[in-house]
Amino acid sequence: MNSRRLACLSVVLNTPGLSVQAVAAEARIPENQASINLRALQARGLLVARRDGVHIRYYAEADPLVEHAADVLSAVRRELGNARGAEAVLVTLRAFTHSRRLTLLGCLLRTSELTTDALVAKTLFSQPAVWRHLTTLRGAGLIRETQKAQWKIEPNNRLPSLARALLDVLKRA
Repeated sequence: MNSRRLACLSVVLNTPGLSVQAVAAEARIPENQASINLRALQARGLLVARRDGVHIRYYAEADPLVEHAADVLSAVRRELGNARGAEAVLVTLRAFTHSRRLTLLGCLLRTSELTTDALVAKTLFSQPAVWRHLTTLRGAGLIRETQKAQWKIEPNNRLPSLARALLDVLKRA
């Protein structure tokens, strides 16, 4: 997720039924970028597009064919309404946008604490790659390193609602 995509989603959440031109103006981005990002959000099941004469209008409705889209959209909607702001939402969403980070989170969800070496052994990722992704996850506030040099997921009460929702989706996957 990038800032332009999140800006488009935020505009559609706040004002459903806008055209590409209106979303671009409201998000203060070029029209071609709004179009690209709206299509990407639609492909991920977070928006629906409906034709209205010559215009395509966008609505923040989850595609029932995209697994977990409703959960993600609901969590994003809640988090954007919080005081933490769009930047915090971006940091959380970016943490969940790489398959290796998802694999590492999955390992930590199944086993409460693991060392970096244990994660390398379980995932077969290189040690530098594991370390790089753990650093990203820690920076997003999703995991922490214990005094025993083991990694664990932060307790639910310390995670933003969006991170909790995305971890719940990951648990069910």
